[in-house]
Amino acid sequence: MNRTILRRHRLHHLRELPVSEKLLAGRFSSSCATGNCTAACCRYGVFVDISEKENILAHTSLIQRHLEPGQEHDPEQWFEPEGMVDADFPSGHAIGTQYRDHGCVFLDRSGRCTLQKAAVAEGMDRFALKPFFCVAFPITVEHGTLTLDEPDFAKNPACCGTVTGGPATVFDVCSEELQFVLGEDGFAELQSIMNEPSSHTKE
Repeated sequence: MNRTILRRHRLHHLRELPVSEKLLAGRFSSSCATGNCTAACCRYGVFVDISEKENILAHTSLIQRHLEPGQEHDPEQWFEPEGMVDADFPSGHAIGTQYRDHGCVFLDRSGRCTLQKAAVAEGMDRFALKPFFCVAFPITVEHGTLTLDEPDFAKNPACCGTVTGGPATVFDVCSEELQFVLGEDGFAELQSIMNEPSSHTKE
């Protein structure tokens, strides 16, 4: 069986990273751009690594300064009470952020992430507080495989889901997300594999 497997990526907790056919063959409309995001992906929060939770809580006061009055200010209410074992995360453990009627507790009324907004306002890297899978969306890792996350809301025309026969590839639409997830070497490796299908690893 031929499988595309990356080995030069930056996800060090996953030595080999298979790439799903859904990602490789996915096609998007010509108008699709992740910059058109409507924050529907934040509706039910996100799973974060335990280290990401600790990083967010370590910056509680900073984050609270940038929360809107209607957002949850109590850090005890930012995360679900129980975590879970998940090998897709570096620590092997993940926990969900809580959500309210409007979406994730960190989502403001304008559909913007307070974690990113706070980091930028405080002179930090824009992703210093933002969870990995939020930045990566719609690129994701499921059961150790690089793939596309396409929940039900992605079928809405306002969202950027795949379409049959679309002219754009995942590289056209999600280049920045792929580089974030894979790093420079992993992104180059995936491009090389895509350009030379015969080089797919046999497993």
